[in-house]
Amino acid sequence: MTTLSPSPNTACQKAIQYFIAIIIILVIGKLISLIPVMGRLQLAGVYKAAEIVWFSTKLFALIMFYYFSRSTIAAIPNNGSILSFVRNVAEPLTILLIVIIGQELFWQLLEPFVQNTGKKIYFSLAIIFIVTISIWLAFRAYQSALYLFEASQKIAKYLSRFISDTNKTCMACGAKIRNNAMFCSYCGCKTVEQASCSECGEVLLSNERFCRHCGTEVKENPDFSE
Repeated sequence: MTTLSPSPNTACQKAIQYFIAIIIILVIGKLISLIPVMGRLQLAGVYKAAEIVWFSTKLFALIMFYYFSRSTIAAIPNNGSILSFVRNVAEPLTILLIVIIGQELFWQLLEPFVQNTGKKIYFSLAIIFIVTISIWLAFRAYQSALYLFEASQKIAKYLSRFISDTNKTCMACGAKIRNNAMFCSYCGCKTVEQASCSECGEVLLSNERFCRHCGTEVKENPDFSE
């Protein structure tokens, strides 16, 4: 029996619900931990009740964050664009964040009971998990890198519509050269003659009607070539 994956709209709605639930859990847990009696009541001779409540709150919020991330990933369209890259790397990235936050959270609970040897073992295992998931994340990014390349090509093609053509044709050999080139880079032919202002001698551009240095009107000059 096959299970149908939720539609993007349904997944988006669930993600919003989980996000709201996370906020509510954190707010309620924090308020309970601030109750004066929670700060005075001590459990197991080590932790205050407020610390246990806040730890449980963060742990439950972390679990909800996992389901929030799953729903968010399911809502991202896999359409071969840059969103496909985000979708493919989102899962290992989410697991990496959960492991990093979770290991720190559990260490706060275990620290009073763990000796130096246990501390080394705990953090060694945490490092192994973090490195392993990081490799998984890097591999997913490598697999999906083509989506970024294709997206960059589409963006460049779209932006090129708003950028004027920076090339012109050499009158001697017909090669494409830059508009501001004084000589053709293919045949060496001079492409434009520099003209200067009759008043101040400032070098003029071909599209200038007034000298930018002294404001003198530029009269039609045969030295300019179109």
